[in-house]
Order: sequence, then C-alpha cells, then structure tokens
Amino acid sequence: MPGQWPDDESGPATPAGLPQKRQPRWGLRTLGFLGLALLAMVTAISLGGYTFGTFGSLLFGLIGAGYCSIKGLRVALDHEALHMVLDRYRRR
Repeated sequence: MPGQWPDDESGPATPAGLPQKRQPRWGLRTLGFLGLALLAMVTAISLGGYTFGTFGSLLFGLIGAGYCSIKGLRVALDHEALHMVLDRYRRR
C-alpha cells in the first residue's frame, strides 16, 4: 500500500535482524595506505635518513595502496561501474 513504511517495498529479502554486509571502500583504504607512506617519508626526512621502521612503513603503505587499487578496480569491473564511465567518454 502506498504511504506505508519504506521497507515494505519489494526487494531482496534478508533475515530479520541481520544487516546487509557493506562493501569495502577500496578508495578510502588506498588513501589510508598512501597516507601511511607519506607519513613514513616525512618521518624519515625529519630523522635525516631511513630506519628499519620508516622504510618498512613506506613499503607497507605502497604495497597496501597497490593492492587496494587493484582490488577496487576489479570490483568496479565486476559491477560494471567502470563501463558506465568509459562509455560516457566514448560517446563524445
């Protein structure tokens, strides 16, 4: 009936009390890892050189950012979100 609660609409049924699993936000994770790498570089510069901790943090940040970027692109391709953007540029 119109005017009822919004969850009365037809849609994917989930068991009561269980929230839907939220998709990981790969772009935010990538930015976090890049922030770690930047922090490691700034710390190394202020110390006058790399230490084991700053170099390890730099590598961890760069490798983590690369992993999250690749994973995010794969998810975007699976959901065809990237195809919408690419089709928009091909039409011009």
